[in-house]
Amino acid sequence: MCLGTVGVISALRDEDGVPMALVDTGAAAVPACLLTCPQAGVGDSVLIHCGYVLRILDAQEEEEEES
Repeated sequence: MCLGTVGVISALRDEDGVPMALVDTGAAAVPACLLTCPQAGVGDSVLIHCGYVLRILDAQEEEEEES
């Protein structure tokens, strides 16, 4: 079981060659690394844990993760 956070990617950037995303969790904007999920893009709902985007969530998964 993962104790990650769900959020929506609001921006992408490159930090010294490392792809990063700014993820809006509703409570804060959190930076997260995209090395583990490079296909994620702006507007995607994602699961983040320990500063990494783990996966893109579909609408049903997002509801399950938030409850």
